[in-house]
Amino acid sequence: MFPDDEAAGVLRNGSYVKNPTAHNISDYINEGSNYLGNKNMNGQYMYVIDMDGNIIIGTRGGQRMPHPTLVGGSNPQVQAAGMMEVRGGKIYSINNASGHFKPSSECLNIAKEKFAELPGNIFSKDFKGFLPYGE
Repeated sequence: MFPDDEAAGVLRNGSYVKNPTAHNISDYINEGSNYLGNKNMNGQYMYVIDMDGNIIIGTRGGQRMPHPTLVGGSNPQVQAAGMMEVRGGKIYSINNASGHFKPSSECLNIAKEKFAELPGNIFSKDFKGFLPYGE
């Protein structure tokens, strides 16, 4: 738990609020589409892999919305967390950058396994891979 989260209003009475932009990545994958969302989807998205193996993505929404808000609750637990860059509706890169969860390199291997279950056509042909944070 981070004191700044209380000040920002995302940690209330010891429980993280649920980020309103948080969605299962499968919500953005339409059968027959070659895009994550659509070809206009761009930017940095936080992701977590929850304890059930779901990839949950969301944005900071222009405010302090750290990774725990993707899950919410008093003790958010995840298998992996980081940032995902999307360019033109294609996943361009994935890393393990999360100041709250501080995921290890092993967590990046879990992310690699879970993202591998997604359709290959939603990854950029220039996909940079799974990048350890800070390297």
